[in-house]
Amino acid sequence: MLIIVTLVATVVAIHREEEDNMSMQKSYCKQMRYSGPESLAPSDATKFDVLIQMEVLAGCNHGCLGCFVDKNIDPAMNQMIIDRAKELTDGIKRTGLNLREFVIGPTDFFTATNTESVLNNSVVQEIMREHTGARIAAPAKFDLATMDKVKEIFAVLDDEDKYRREMIIEFIMPIGRVEQMLNDDEYFNSVMEKVEFFKNNTPKQMDWSWTLQASNVVGKKIDKETYNKIVQKSVHEYGTIVEMNPAFARAPNQIIQRKNLFGWNDFLGRVIDKDNAQETVMSMANLYCNSINFVGLTIVPGENGPTTHLNVMLHEQAFFLGNKNLDVTGLTFEEILERKNELVTKGINKSSKVSDCADCKFAVACASRLIFEAQESLNIDGCVMNKDVLDQYNPTDWTWNDDAMEKLGAIS
Repeated sequence: MLIIVTLVATVVAIHREEEDNMSMQKSYCKQMRYSGPESLAPSDATKFDVLIQMEVLAGCNHGCLGCFVDKNIDPAMNQMIIDRAKELTDGIKRTGLNLREFVIGPTDFFTATNTESVLNNSVVQEIMREHTGARIAAPAKFDLATMDKVKEIFAVLDDEDKYRREMIIEFIMPIGRVEQMLNDDEYFNSVMEKVEFFKNNTPKQMDWSWTLQASNVVGKKIDKETYNKIVQKSVHEYGTIVEMNPAFARAPNQIIQRKNLFGWNDFLGRVIDKDNAQETVMSMANLYCNSINFVGLTIVPGENGPTTHLNVMLHEQAFFLGNKNLDVTGLTFEEILERKNELVTKGINKSSKVSDCADCKFAVACASRLIFEAQESLNIDGCVMNKDVLDQYNPTDWTWNDDAMEKLGAIS
């Protein structure tokens, strides 16, 4: 059993370098394949990356299939959420770790009613100035945004008094109508108009990718042939990748969460096999990946103020609001690291008592990614992954990096 933070599907292809000095100089497919903690050699596995997600955007014009995002977040709580994010990023500096992603969500970056307000917030700008290796990441349906709206948002992002000139921005765009994405020329041209803007009209380093989500693939019953067409179209024509981001944990109750998780695992089993596994990249899906060195936190509005939650890395950065062990509201960043260490140790101990996990080569990796907390949250006493798919990426056994475990404090 192994957590997949993100499953990235792309074919092996050669892409030319852009000749200018503007953004998107390198093929995003290549960037995504070789960036992040999964690219570390085992000897470098003591590097820790941190992701912080703020749930501050309100309003959305879209009705994506199976979306459970709260579109009515009270902007009045935004400053408290942003101030909490600053507390955590200050802790990242104190501990010498690396803020890799600063996620601004949960709704569409281009149709939320308060995107510009958040970007113009001086504390948000201070966080991004202080953490020069960090990127802003956001769910963004720029395919349906007007060029005027795109230019309006980038007028703020490209103001060098507010944000670093060559800061990385990553947009994750849900695939809405599959047939439109594959066969509608007018739609294709609209998407590529924005991509050309990213290349030629902003100094920012722009990353973007499509995303498939659990409710989408389960509800529309996307088959293997369609999946392969999506991947090929993405890489060869749109020039980017498809991220598999199931988003099952946002469902309003455990029954739907379980249904979407199992439906997602079934989907992976139907579309990934020995014939196409080598043409795809399942990011962080194999034993050689060092995504053990990753801490994810989400800050959400609560009844009495913001609450903070450790993310479980189950296919994605998932959070379970009802799990008290993962609730780290009010803790300092150092105390949050201690809490995670305790939960990792708890998971390792529990693995020997779960029939699917006792002799599984993924047990330590799953414990490190807090998978056993997900088992408790979902009331599943067994494997929550598709091992047949993982076996396509793990032909040989491997022992987890002891140095990384020592860094976590799980072993002495």
